[in-house]
Amino acid sequence: MKISLSITIAAIALLLFTLAPAVAQEGPDEWEPNDDWRDATEITGLVIDGEIGRRGDDDDWFVLVDGQEGYFPYITIWYDDDDCDIDMEIYSGSGRDRDLVGSLSSIYSPDGDDFDVDDTCYLRVIAYNGNGDYTIEIEPENGGYYRPDDCEGYDEVESNDDWDLADLITGFEIEGYACVDDEDWFVLDGQEGFYPYIELEYDDDECDIDLEVYSGSGRSRDLVDSLTSLASPDGGYFDVEDTCYIHVYAFDGEGEYYIYIEPDDDYDHYEYYDECEGPDEIEPNDDWDLADSIGSLFIEGYACEGDVDWYVLEGQEGRRPTITLMYDDDECDIDLEVWSDDDVVGSLTSSSSPDWDDFRVPGECWIKVYSFSGEGWYEIEIEP
Repeated sequence: MKISLSITIAAIALLLFTLAPAVAQEGPDEWEPNDDWRDATEITGLVIDGEIGRRGDDDDWFVLVDGQEGYFPYITIWYDDDDCDIDMEIYSGSGRDRDLVGSLSSIYSPDGDDFDVDDTCYLRVIAYNGNGDYTIEIEPENGGYYRPDDCEGYDEVESNDDWDLADLITGFEIEGYACVDDEDWFVLDGQEGFYPYIELEYDDDECDIDLEVYSGSGRSRDLVDSLTSLASPDGGYFDVEDTCYIHVYAFDGEGEYYIYIEPDDDYDHYEYYDECEGPDEIEPNDDWDLADSIGSLFIEGYACEGDVDWYVLEGQEGRRPTITLMYDDDECDIDLEVWSDDDVVGSLTSSSSPDWDDFRVPGECWIKVYSFSGEGWYEIEIEP
């Protein structure tokens, strides 16, 4: 009787184990569940590191949200072909309408090909056999991003029709495309200084494109001046005391335009903020909407009492970064907060340096730095 009962319990346990749902495996650049296109992990970079479970238990979907792939990207997938066989499908479309444009299904790694993508690009990864880690690399044709038929120029990502959707520009040239009823907003990163010369060029035989320059922060912006000539090029000096926004629109027709920004050497931006401004920051960056965009894994800044420094990362951190804060703890006590979109996901508040921790960041990663006491240099290291 005891033997029969033991066998029955063992059989039930085996049945429950067999029927239990498999736990999806999650790589550094994915956010489970992403088994369906509706739950696709958003990707803004050109490399994806993932992990796939066994066939039938786990699919990985990704969507390239910034158009970084261009129209005809070369996409490659790597995996350990001694342990598994991982396939990938490429889709192009939007909303509920997506078309399969090709696949990578070789039993050998790496496997790659060119794909014709004329709309939003979705990637579906499937384990044909086994399970394991994989890496996807996307190589845009001609740099990607350029979609003039959607009124999107090389340096813009639609929709950027309002100031709070403005594309961040860190250089001195902007290439865009303007249509009637379309507006393009850009926000500069402080590189323009306080009295820049801004020039607008376009084909004045085909269109009439105008430009407005605003100065402000938060929800408060003042119109400084505009360029509204019928002839191209058109340019002028602008008195920009705060964050600089550029608003572009087509008064008539449509076409490409180019904006050139020349800082005035007599109005060196950095001389006003050198006391509380480190090499990787441009003051003012005291609020999230003035955050300095960081594309590397190292930040060097300077914190004063009463000063706040905001940074926004470009996806290089992955979903579970280790972030380390270093400073001279004999001179100051500097703290740090990590945000994912609108939520605080953790902080570093030790009075000793270095201080570090792991953070789970499913959304866009923001870093807020401030001095609890004293002032001094700080360094931030990010390990994806």
